[in-house]
Amino acid sequence: MPGGPRQLGLAVLAACVPLVLYVFSASGHGFWLDSAEFGAAAVSLDIPHPPGHPLFGLWSKPFTWLPLGPLPFRVAIAQAVAAALALFFTQRAIERTLQRLGAGDALARGLLALAATWVLAGAYGFWFQAVRAEVYALEAMLVCASLERLSAIELDGDTARPPDPRPFYRACLALGLGLANHHFIAVLALPALGYTLVVLLRAHGVRVFATALLAGAVGLVCYLYLPLRAASEPPMDLGHPVTLRDFFWVVSARVYARNIGTQALQPLGERFADLAVIVVENFTPVVPLLALVGAYALLRRRRTWPLAYLWIVTVVVSLGGRAFLNPVRANPDVLGYMMPGFAALLALAAVGGASPFVLLHSRVPWRARSLVRTLGCLLALLGLSQFWRESERSSLHAFHASDDFDELRRRTLPTRSLLVLTTPDVVFRHWEGAAVEQLRADITMLPLPFVGYGATHEVLSRRHPELETLIANYQQRGSLPIAELQRLAATRPVFVELDTAAAWSLAPFVVPDGLLYRVWPVAPARADVLRAARARDAVQRALVVRLGANATETETQKQLLWTRYVEALYYGAHGARAPALQALEAVRALSPTARELDALEYALLVGQRDMTPFLLHRSTRTGH
Repeated sequence: MPGGPRQLGLAVLAACVPLVLYVFSASGHGFWLDSAEFGAAAVSLDIPHPPGHPLFGLWSKPFTWLPLGPLPFRVAIAQAVAAALALFFTQRAIERTLQRLGAGDALARGLLALAATWVLAGAYGFWFQAVRAEVYALEAMLVCASLERLSAIELDGDTARPPDPRPFYRACLALGLGLANHHFIAVLALPALGYTLVVLLRAHGVRVFATALLAGAVGLVCYLYLPLRAASEPPMDLGHPVTLRDFFWVVSARVYARNIGTQALQPLGERFADLAVIVVENFTPVVPLLALVGAYALLRRRRTWPLAYLWIVTVVVSLGGRAFLNPVRANPDVLGYMMPGFAALLALAAVGGASPFVLLHSRVPWRARSLVRTLGCLLALLGLSQFWRESERSSLHAFHASDDFDELRRRTLPTRSLLVLTTPDVVFRHWEGAAVEQLRADITMLPLPFVGYGATHEVLSRRHPELETLIANYQQRGSLPIAELQRLAATRPVFVELDTAAAWSLAPFVVPDGLLYRVWPVAPARADVLRAARARDAVQRALVVRLGANATETETQKQLLWTRYVEALYYGAHGARAPALQALEAVRALSPTARELDALEYALLVGQRDMTPFLLHRSTRTGH
């Protein structure tokens, strides 16, 4: 078994080198998408979106006490450590698989496993999850720990004693903890238990199953944290899971259980084609080809069938399950779902690469040992080159774009402003600002995307009684009453995010101000709109200068693109053709192939003021 000091040292090396690179490539600012939400959850132990992800906050909170840089950087370190531990477990499991295959001596096996692990560590799909606040690195750590324990069980039947079930119980405990972090990824990992469970049931009876369930249930205890924390009504409290009904609403995450599987918007065949592209982009065509060879090599021998099942099922279910669920194109989050599948793919590829030397070893043992050691050293160096290849798109070391947007969306707003926000990522940025910087406590924020989450609307109404009418109207009709907003605007500045899905009816009564739109007591005249357009254009130009190289980062481009697209629709609705066309050209520069823009340009040129045919949901992100 791979338990000697040298083998342990190689596993530690497999984790520590990537850990150093991950820490140095993390950003001091929260990233886009859900990173700001999870940053707030780590700092304040708040409750993020369903299923609540209780383990993430409990894991990340101690890292916020480190005296190292800003809080978002410390939260990123927590994910870097989790990713490094996932690599440690992966290297151990791969080495054990190569040993069972008979691939050279201990040093040769350790070097080959090290090479495969570094190829995994440097892939964009793995690296990017290790440098931002997200649940995926932690989930990969737990699933890979489970896979490592499953690979440790001797199931080949060569010994007289029945297999030891204790590693299986530890694997179940790891997956139970995984269920308390991201339950869908953990569910995708459950089939990997199948072969081992059947063998252990035959050897030990049903008590194995009962003990395994108990081990998994221990991990689920983390969910008790949600109602305890919700009772104190933290700033970010999505679903407010205090009652049993609201608790199950949050934990079940049923709010996301639509448009999945065969009902997803993209055809299933296209999704699997995109999956193939993702694998090749992350690992080149060589790795999947070697993985096929490795799968064949493990299936050829009965004693390696358990490992063949473990790795093949993990690859198929982890990668294929995510592609079946929803589209996987142009979304870095979906790569987090695939981290266990990527680890299993590299395990099979390592077996495939070692297979020729297994055959050679049976004929010329000394030469095979020397060749495998040399190959392992060369492949380990090649694995390190993966970091150089993927550094440009994986590293967030120079990222600061989210902070640049925060300057305009929050820091420079008038005193006692009310913000009515309609898109999740902007809401998350404000929650993180409150948790990390205690930023602008005088500002009230109404997070419309989450008003319908469990009992969230009740908490918001208690916390901000002056917004009760607005919240109730939105709950019942799904719209924002302009009369109520104008009443509020008479006593304080009111800003809205003019999202095309939820707030477009407000367009006649708002004017651009900063990166948001300010509610006016009366409908603005065309001259007012033109003056505001000139000011907004100056803000946008200054923002691009401030962003610098960050302006070309993919998610930042989407932020810029969306604000400009909404501007074009707004100006067009007010008959301000010149600024509308100017905003449209800015959108086209960011997304030259977007088909929606041609029809919009024609409508603007002919003076059409009805922009409703061109409304897109925010998630569409024109051209992306």
